[in-house]
Amino acid sequence: MKNEISNLKRMLAERALAVCEHLLPAGKAMSGEWCVGSVGGETGQSLRVAIKGNKAGIWADFAADGRGDLVDLWCAVHQQTLVEALGDIRVWLGVERPAFMNDNQRREYARPSKPDCRIPEAMSPVMMYLTEGRNLPVEVITKYKIGEQGDSIIFPFLRDGQLIMAKSRRAVDGAHPVPTASGCEPILFGWQAVDDNTRELYITEGEIDAMSLAAYGYDAVSVPFGGGGGGKQNWIENEYDRLDRFETIYLCLDGDEPGVQAVEEIAKRLGRHRCQVVVLPYKDANDCLVNGVAPDKMAAAIKAAHSMDPAQLARPLDFLDEVMELFYPSGGEEPGYSLPYENLRGKIRFRQAELSIWTGGAGDGKSQLLSHAQVNWLNEGARICLSSLEMKSPTTLRRMVKQASGVDGDLTKPMITAAMYWLNEGLFIYNVVGKSGLADILDVFDYARAKYGCDVFIIDSLLRLGLSGDDYEGQEKAVYTMVDWVIDRDVHLHLVAHSRKGDASRGAQAPVTVDIKGAMEIGANAFNILSIFRNTALEEKQAVLRDRQEIGETLTDKEQDTLAAAPVVLRVAKQRNGEWEGKIGLWFSRKSFCYRSSRDSESPRRYVPIDDLASFEDSLQVNEAVT
Repeated sequence: MKNEISNLKRMLAERALAVCEHLLPAGKAMSGEWCVGSVGGETGQSLRVAIKGNKAGIWADFAADGRGDLVDLWCAVHQQTLVEALGDIRVWLGVERPAFMNDNQRREYARPSKPDCRIPEAMSPVMMYLTEGRNLPVEVITKYKIGEQGDSIIFPFLRDGQLIMAKSRRAVDGAHPVPTASGCEPILFGWQAVDDNTRELYITEGEIDAMSLAAYGYDAVSVPFGGGGGGKQNWIENEYDRLDRFETIYLCLDGDEPGVQAVEEIAKRLGRHRCQVVVLPYKDANDCLVNGVAPDKMAAAIKAAHSMDPAQLARPLDFLDEVMELFYPSGGEEPGYSLPYENLRGKIRFRQAELSIWTGGAGDGKSQLLSHAQVNWLNEGARICLSSLEMKSPTTLRRMVKQASGVDGDLTKPMITAAMYWLNEGLFIYNVVGKSGLADILDVFDYARAKYGCDVFIIDSLLRLGLSGDDYEGQEKAVYTMVDWVIDRDVHLHLVAHSRKGDASRGAQAPVTVDIKGAMEIGANAFNILSIFRNTALEEKQAVLRDRQEIGETLTDKEQDTLAAAPVVLRVAKQRNGEWEGKIGLWFSRKSFCYRSSRDSESPRRYVPIDDLASFEDSLQVNEAVT
């Protein structure tokens, strides 16, 4: 979020005087303006920059008819493109992007072979189809570097002049473009035709639609895989940083259900504040071009684009579909993620826009059980950003590798590698151990949400947020901030909070809401509270009974019951949006680090879907050799 051009503009405007002194040191401050001869920097008063008030940062060169904001001024003074200037501005402001553990382990994409094609000839089937059938000007076809291969159109997906991906489609109506190679990096089509200095971008649902908007004079690109949500919009991960420079992104997708889904997903991740939805006179941009929509009518449609701002005032019927979904979930299952224990099936779900508290005494296994739950959420499709402030990242991952592998024994190196690759698909790590400010963590979480689509976040633990045990006001403020954050971002946040010292009157029981250590508001504002109790006294008795069994002693019925009892209790002490509260017993495996309930198999569940580890290891060696 910090790196978007709108935020950089604001930060520059707040330091307008310092920016002027940096860019144009020969100028002078006069009556709230910085006066200088021109962008060349000589003394004079032809160029004036407002350095105070609501117009701070706005400038005009009355001799050369230049004008703009401080980003434009930076470009003009240094004779840079917008992208080059933004890079220098970030350095000058000291704004850096968060670094994820995942960034050094990014997926390796294939690169397509250069298609055996040529520039479309004047009367070829491809050129006739594009110009006569689709009304595209020759200069637009050339601008997008379209190729032809027989009667097929070749659409090159270029980035900085490099071929990243390519699609082919026959030059007939009804044909669909298909990638020329598999495993390529999904990116937007059309960067080769976008002006380096434009701050507005138009995103369409098809390559020909992008070219059609270009025919009207707009800088347009296309999503690589059409409408729809989820995986179809994974290109955002690869294009997120490149899109920082655009203040306004116009979404010109089809008005059908897949198009609506795509608009929602794109706006949610790129920022609703800068996305505008365009309703075109016809189904798509090429239909407008073919049907002769005049440029002024197209301009009017774009001017009428509506924002993605959330409605501040709503009526009950606006939520009819969502309420119906709560009563009758599509697919027969509630939204959200579950716990991996059969005894809790259908009893608790971790939904979006919720804060869950995990509590328990020191050594009771809060983090360990939460880690097991995270492995299950990854298997259910979650994308998780984990802030484990109490444990180094390799140690955290060692535990999760064991839980994901589900092996009651030693792990081989191929097993470990397979598990790490499996975790790498959906897990991101805030790689800090020790105290960390909540604002810093949420800033990185925001980045993970926007760029990588993370929807589950973990803070382990409250004690590491730099708040003292008796700073109840600070704890209250932190929890309120978290609740506001999860609701605004539509995500789930799990917070580990320690419990107070045991209450002898409760005996061997999992803590309840009032047992959470710290301010009362911690538990009061949580949507869900889960507490863990490890009965170490029972574990010691069970160890003695197992030793007696091993030497051949016969145990009494009461001793058999003691041996079979669950030494760990998981209590759902609060579930604001659910109907069940209660507790279940769990057994812990010290070999796999997994828990099970009475209805689960004694063998740990294996999450890593690798049956032939030898083949998996061979494929890794081949990939490394190619790389």
